[in-house]
This record gives sequence, structure tokens and C-alpha cells, in this order.
Amino acid sequence: MSRIITKFFIHTSILVLILQSIVCLSLQNDKISAGVIIRDPESIISAKKQYKLGFFSPPNTTNRYLGIFLAFSEETVVWVANRDTPLKDSSGAVTLSQDGNLVVLDGTNRTVWSTNLTTTSPVIHPVVQILDTGNLVLLEEDSGDTLWESFSHPTDVQVPGMPLSQNIRTGKQLLVTAWKSATDPGTGSFTGGLDAMKGPPQLVTYNEGRPHWRSGPWNGLIFIGIKEMFYAYLDMNCDSEGVEWRGEEMGHRGGAYPENVCDFYGKCGVFGSCNALELPICSCLRGFEPVNEDEWGRGNWTNGCRRRNQLRCGDDEFERVQYMKVPDFAQPFPSRVLDECRTRCVGNCSCIAYAYDGNIGCMFWSDTLIDTQEFDGVGVDIYVRLSVSEFDSHKERKLYIIIGVAVGFVCISVMMIIAWWLIVKRKGNKAQDSSILEVGQMFTTDSTAIVLKK
Repeated sequence: MSRIITKFFIHTSILVLILQSIVCLSLQNDKISAGVIIRDPESIISAKKQYKLGFFSPPNTTNRYLGIFLAFSEETVVWVANRDTPLKDSSGAVTLSQDGNLVVLDGTNRTVWSTNLTTTSPVIHPVVQILDTGNLVLLEEDSGDTLWESFSHPTDVQVPGMPLSQNIRTGKQLLVTAWKSATDPGTGSFTGGLDAMKGPPQLVTYNEGRPHWRSGPWNGLIFIGIKEMFYAYLDMNCDSEGVEWRGEEMGHRGGAYPENVCDFYGKCGVFGSCNALELPICSCLRGFEPVNEDEWGRGNWTNGCRRRNQLRCGDDEFERVQYMKVPDFAQPFPSRVLDECRTRCVGNCSCIAYAYDGNIGCMFWSDTLIDTQEFDGVGVDIYVRLSVSEFDSHKERKLYIIIGVAVGFVCISVMMIIAWWLIVKRKGNKAQDSSILEVGQMFTTDSTAIVLKK
């Protein structure tokens, strides 16, 4: 009996060692070579055990997806392969096809997702590797050339080291795309990325292709359209969780944008300014009035504002508006001094506003001012071009106010003097009666001495 028990434990121990070896081999291998099949729930892990490539199911669903997630937190998914073609069960697998593509197969060996390489020559020795940056790369093993990488095909997360770029020549953006919902990683309606075509680089999110939120220009230290960044400069290298684009929000370093109602793009329309601390939140910039007074009064600010008095080039002035999120479509010009910005704007009849940032230099606007927001004690000063008549009327209003205050002060002073005089006169009359009575004992009432003395 003891021999049987001993043999059982020996066999069990050997089996455990074999299983442990298999598990360790799976977890410590960071590559998929030709002929290797990774079946659900197997995975590979990066060399320093930062990221895993494997299968997962979102909350409240049994659908299976191939994805990249943090090795120490498998709930934190940073990339999904078959996001729009889920596997219905756990019979899926990932491998390299004969043509060198990385493919996801279902239980019937049908391809549900592929890297779709388009190469002129066949890939002789392909290999897939998960890197400690979170990037999944498909390489030609002999040459080391990268044929495909997940960083160039992001889903909803930007991790540190993953660039968001835009081709200046073609305008094509590398965008991240939100999940449809917390339980469905399918392609959502919100996208986000870098916009460098309309001026200084800025982050922008889109809803069905329409601007939804923007960060304002990057000045080399901060995005000057994010109020919180004025309080503490952003250190991108300390962001271990990257940027996440989910649903209607873009999360960054624990923050979420849009943060308040004024962060939504163009909330107050053209030439409107938004202030989340005021009611109503929208107002027209000085020199402008609502396009539709009725709609504006009802809280519909879509149509924005229009000029009260048209500009006449060479006969205009500039109004300084402090602590602002600068409008969209800024046209930068390198300069070290604010005065140069004014000089250039004055000499250009199409320039309707300018601003200055020490790292960007001058920023100019023409045509319209859109997505302007008033911050609380931080931000950039904007100088808006207005008809000189706006300043004349303003001076007149100030003069009327000054005159009114002065007249009021004079009237009140006169009334106080009159009141004081009446009081003194009343007291004087009483004192005079007493004096006459007393003096009358010594002089006659018609004595001139009394009159002169009094």
C-alpha cells in the first residue's frame, strides 16, 4: 500500500513539474514563430513582464478577443485585434499564416482577423514579438525589419512611447478610437488624435468626425487650452497608464476631458465666450451681439455672435481679453515680443485677433473666433480687433456714468448744505432771542450797538 502511495505521489509530482514547465514556457516566451499556435487561454508575455498578449472577455459578456493588457492587471486592456469580429467561445487561436500574417482563428480554423500585410515579396521567416513598450511587432526574423506593429493600428489607448501623428502632406491622422461601450470593444463613434494642420499641434477628439473637444496648442511644456496644466506642467514620462479614449471622454493623468460644459467644442458659437462659473455660461465678446436674440435668451447659443460695427482697416483698435483659452485655427509666427504681434496684426487687414505665448510666439486669427473659453486667473490674453466706434461709445458711456455720479454727488452735497444751514439757522434764532432778552436789560431795543454786535 505504501509503495502505491509513493508511486502516486511521484507520478503526481512529475505531472505538476511538467505542467509548471509548460506554464512557465508560455508565460516567459515573448514571441510567436511560424508553426506555433497560441490557443485560448494561453498567452505570451514581454521580456520584463510588462505586457501580455492573450485572449480576454469584457465584463458581462462571453465574447472572446485577442488583446494586449497589462501583465499585472489583465483588466487593463490597451489594444484589441478582432474588436469588430468577436469569437463566440473559447476555441480561438492565434498563429502565423503561410503568407506571413498574424491571424486570429475561430474553432473551425476560419480567419476572423489578420494583419493584412501587403508585401511585394514573401516573408521567409516571420516572427511576432510583444515588447515591454506594449507594442506588438511582426518582424522578418533574418533582417529584423518591422513589417507591421500595433502602435500603427491603435484601438482606444495611447501608452507611453506610442506616437500619435499626422502626415502634414496628406493630412492623414493616426487616431485612437473609443470602444462602443464598456462591454463592447467594437469601433465607437469617438476618435482622437493629434491635429497639426490648423496651427500649433493640439489634441482633438471627434464625434462622428465632428470636433468634440480640443486641448489648445502645445507650447512645448503644456497644452495651453487645458486650465489644469497651467497649475502643474505635464510630465509625459511619468504617465505610466498613458492616454485612454473611452466613450465621450479622453482620460489623461487621472483627468477626464471634456471636464465641464464649456470644454465641449464651440459651445457658445462663433465670437462667443464660455465661462463655466457664470450663468448664463455664454456671452458675446465685446463688440459683438447674438445672431438670434430669441434663441440666445433660451440658452441655444449654436449660432453664436456677430459684429455690431464693421471693421475699417487702418481705423480699428484692439480690446484685451484676459485669461482665455485661445480660439481654434491659430496661425503661429515665431516672435520674442508681444509688440511684434500687434504690429503684424495691425498691418494685415484680415487679422481679427492676436495673442502671444512665450514658447509659441505670436498667434493670429482671421475670419472667425471659435471655441473660446474664459479661465479663472490663468490662460492667455487675446487682443480682439474692433471698430474704433466701439471704443468711442464705450468712452461716451463712461463719460455719462462719470457725469451722472458727479451730478448726483453735487446734488447730495447741496441738499446736505441746505439741511445744515436750516439747522444752524433754527439754532441761531433761538440764541438770538435769548441775547436780545439779556442785552435788553442794559440797552434799548433800537440801539445800533446791539445790531452791530450781533
